[in-house]
Amino acid sequence: MVKPQGGIKASKKAQPPVFSHEFVIQNHGDIMSCIVMVFIVGLMFPLTHALASHFIAPQYNGTYLEPTGAEGGEEREIHGYLSGLLDLPTLFFYSICWIVVHAVIQEYGLDKLQKKTHLSKVSTFKFGESFHLIFFTAYSIGHALYAISESPDDFSDIKKIWSNYPVEHRVMSASYKFFFIFQISYWIHQFPEFYFQKLKRDEIRQKTFHAIAHIFFISIAYFFNFTRIGLVLLLVEYTTQLIFHVARLAHFLGRKSISGPAFKTFNVAFIVARLASVVLAVMTFWYGLRQNESPFIDVATGNFNTSVVRLNILLAIVLLQLYQLYSYVSFHLGRLRESNAKKEKKKAAATAAAPKKEKKRNESESDSKKKN
Repeated sequence: MVKPQGGIKASKKAQPPVFSHEFVIQNHGDIMSCIVMVFIVGLMFPLTHALASHFIAPQYNGTYLEPTGAEGGEEREIHGYLSGLLDLPTLFFYSICWIVVHAVIQEYGLDKLQKKTHLSKVSTFKFGESFHLIFFTAYSIGHALYAISESPDDFSDIKKIWSNYPVEHRVMSASYKFFFIFQISYWIHQFPEFYFQKLKRDEIRQKTFHAIAHIFFISIAYFFNFTRIGLVLLLVEYTTQLIFHVARLAHFLGRKSISGPAFKTFNVAFIVARLASVVLAVMTFWYGLRQNESPFIDVATGNFNTSVVRLNILLAIVLLQLYQLYSYVSFHLGRLRESNAKKEKKKAAATAAAPKKEKKRNESESDSKKKN
């Protein structure tokens, strides 16, 4: 008998039981997409519109009075958004949206690219992390630049970062507010991804610190109305991260012509970013905001410019920059030790092989003399 061309077809992989851990992990993108659709459909019905809008639409939309700075205490009306506790449902909804985006990038981009590479488990983890963060940092830089272009007068002078706080800082445009909502919700979505991606304990520990640091600093900037300095610091940080992850991705793909110059650019950009972040933080929280410091927190006007809040935020930023610089130096010192150890091993192997070569040479010369 002649077997049919192509052989026997492989049987389909058995699906795990519904609501089991494997089922949720394999289909979490579709499950989260359904949850997102439930909220969106809720906007279409009068009974659920108000509830669904708390999750989807930005909150605290209204017209607010802002002093013009002219004599007589004149005020002008400005339309925009504030920050507050009603943003928590919005953060929850967009965290789910980020899980869907993560699943789409994973399935249609990362998984197909990883099939063409043969990396170790550690390299695969780093490869996937860089692949996702390239998309996120590129989006964040674009959104930050768009928010700055909407109100260029607020960033035309470095003094505008802290001047007239909180009057000119608390009212935000829709895209400006969404920038911070998307930032916080992105780093929140990292925690359920630990379960969906089946990360190991070491990988979870590394990503947990990264996510908590971003959530803490971005939330402080957003809810305490320090959005201008927060936007600038995030723009500086994400620019360096984008360079690094492009370099690392090119390294794993074997594109040395791209990874080499990119890593050198990152080494310079990283140091400049640390210095720039410290200088901006000191100028804002030590010199700038101290000029109109408040003795107590006033939640109604959005004024959190007290000495305790201001100095603690400055200390936290400086400590974070020092920690990043310490990790950077430790990594490069470790690589330097490894390269020196490899060179010493090569030298030891070369010196050990030299007497054997001389012995063989002497034996060959003696054999040739005997033949003659």
